Amino acid sequence: MYSLSGLRNAVGAIAWFLLGMSRLANAYCECGYSVNKTSDSSFALFTDLLENDFLHTRTTNFTAVGWRPQEYNVSAKDARGPFGKQFVPENIEANPLKDPYSWAGNSDRGGDAGLQLWVRGDHSHGFVSGAEMASVRDDALYGSFRVAMRLSGSAGTCGAFFWFYNNSQEIDMEFLSKQFNSSQGVVNLVLQTPQSVKEGFDASNTSDFKVQPLPFRPDQEFHEYRFDWSPQKVSFYVDGGWLQDFTENIPSESGRMFMNHWSNGDPLWSAGPPGQDTALIVSYIKAYFNSSDTARQKDYKTRCPTVDATKVCQIPDQIVAPNPSGANGNKTAHTYFFSLDGGYAPNQTVYNTTNATRNSALRGFASSSSTFAYVPLFIALFSWAIST
Repeated sequence: MYSLSGLRNAVGAIAWFLLGMSRLANAYCECGYSVNKTSDSSFALFTDLLENDFLHTRTTNFTAVGWRPQEYNVSAKDARGPFGKQFVPENIEANPLKDPYSWAGNSDRGGDAGLQLWVRGDHSHGFVSGAEMASVRDDALYGSFRVAMRLSGSAGTCGAFFWFYNNSQEIDMEFLSKQFNSSQGVVNLVLQTPQSVKEGFDASNTSDFKVQPLPFRPDQEFHEYRFDWSPQKVSFYVDGGWLQDFTENIPSESGRMFMNHWSNGDPLWSAGPPGQDTALIVSYIKAYFNSSDTARQKDYKTRCPTVDATKVCQIPDQIVAPNPSGANGNKTAHTYFFSLDGGYAPNQTVYNTTNATRNSALRGFASSSSTFAYVPLFIALFSWAIST
């Protein structure tokens, strides 16, 4: 039988616990997001985020989730190929999972779930129809930029994830399906610089171009491709593994993120074009960056007047391929989103897809920084209090 003093202690323990949780909740990520621990020498802090969970995004209005489909034509002459390039919004389509609680399985229209960027096989009108989208945000100045995607396996397309300010300040990860062999692939790591402009917009003739072999075919599974950009260097990664550092001609202006998938038949680059419709599929985009926008900078100073390491959230490294296929697909594709975890995206624009997805995300990620991790502590305190 419990004593009155024990019950009083229990009430006191509960009040102390809830007050502590309130303080912790108020401190979640207020001072931003970090690559590596704040105690590490390679620590980098970013104030803003943009996260998209395309496995669960069901929309035709992509601007509403932070991305603007592009619509324009480039003549064959200007595209430097036998065909022109044509980008139309209709070539960007959402294909989410049918089950909003799952992270793998059947999609609405069949095939791999995710955002589809199509290159069309009919180019009888002299243009190859492809897809491109740009982030609504144009204020990204340094950051960590990540995409999980499966490339097209049809020979003759180029798929790219990149940041862009202008033709002499651009950071690219580009994939040419013609470079995939039976077991391996390649990613082209590129900085477009004033030197590449002088070379006729051909970065391959500069030091800021690396052809990086990959130990897998990018068209067979989803992998995370990432670049971290600081004033000193641009570092490239795949599934959390470091590939290359570029330390010269580092961009210094703010700009937008882009995704595209295209072909113009140029045998020196995209090759092709493909004879049938083919898609690049994106399962997520995650970006953590500093903003050049004065209003966003003011917002940050309001919620974080002085940087406090206890109010900085470390960005999890994706160290395995976030692939939804296979026996463990529901686990490997289930990656962490701050914006799906209540309270971890203070004063950020977030694109929660459904409550089901959010609940599923929280079930899978009761991490050490989450309130759920403190439940055992609460139980222990309550048991101690009522036993005294």
